[in-house]
Amino acid sequence: MSHNVEDKSFVRRLAVDLEIQGAACWLDEAEMEIGDSLFEKIGNAISEVDYLAVILSPNSTQSRWVNKELEIALSREISGKYIKILPILYKDCTLPPFLAAKLYADFRNAKSYDEKFEQLIKSIGLAFNKNAHFSRRPTGNLGRAIDGAMRMSLPILASPFHRPFQYMGMTIDKVAEITKHQPNRVGNIIIDDENCHMLLESEGNFISSVSADLKKSAPQYLTRPFDSEPALGSLSISLAELELARKQTHCHTYYDHRRRLKITVLCYEDGGPLCVNFTSKYYMM
Repeated sequence: MSHNVEDKSFVRRLAVDLEIQGAACWLDEAEMEIGDSLFEKIGNAISEVDYLAVILSPNSTQSRWVNKELEIALSREISGKYIKILPILYKDCTLPPFLAAKLYADFRNAKSYDEKFEQLIKSIGLAFNKNAHFSRRPTGNLGRAIDGAMRMSLPILASPFHRPFQYMGMTIDKVAEITKHQPNRVGNIIIDDENCHMLLESEGNFISSVSADLKKSAPQYLTRPFDSEPALGSLSISLAELELARKQTHCHTYYDHRRRLKITVLCYEDGGPLCVNFTSKYYMM
């Protein structure tokens, strides 16, 4: 999603809604790591996607980086490599000449957001899930979750830790290819860095559960209440995607009805970090 930082709140909302409908989104705040080459990372991301959504506003049309992203995508489109540019008009602005002939999604009127979003979903070949779209709104949003993580000094984790439920149900070989980490002798994959320790547990030839220890959230205590929203935000997950099932001092349990997952955020021991667990085995139990 090509955008200017001043339009970030709208972009975050759109990204969450797209993810809920089953469209994976690349956002710089979720995918960039300290030390990454900005140009190289953006170029690689564009080479791997099917669509480039360009958020059009006075801020973005004057942005050097947005124009650079468009340049990369247009050169790929012209050379015959499949990529479709999706102009999304967020605020009144002068459209770049090379986008003027393209049909754009008009999000300028906030009251028609849902209607325009449904049209956008259908334009990329997905079936619009009305129940998932409207049921995700009662509490929270991704922007608030990410802001909460930052206030707690929790890093916004990039791949392979970004939205780790994506690995559920994948084959071990596929996850090993994506994460570039090999399974151990029992078929589990462990990924560890200074911010997170993640265990992808297998059952047969498939990943059946995922647990992520957020190291920078320590120390936590069994008898001290905590806020699970920043922990989920660190993994780029919004409370709006989940239903709170149970809340105890040391453990918060959620259900992700769209993906049919049980998600728990908990403290295992005094002084330890918060851990986020994902499983399909105990969904609605």
